[in-house]
Amino acid sequence: MLVLLAGAGRAMKVRDIAAAIGEDVSLVKRVETTRSRLKRLLKEKRVVEGPVGWFAIAPASDARAEGDARVR
Repeated sequence: MLVLLAGAGRAMKVRDIAAAIGEDVSLVKRVETTRSRLKRLLKEKRVVEGPVGWFAIAPASDARAEGDARVR
């Protein structure tokens, strides 16, 4: 999902992200699983959300400002 969002260069809807990673979007459960994963990445400050249900890759400077060892 991170590679997809970084390559997109824009915010994407959860359903579009789910479809792009190969989830069966006709099943609500698969879309909600994708949403859950994105929310976890949001807590880790690896993605940003806004408006609700739209996700984009977080700016790299945010992670560095937090002292995230994974960025170094």
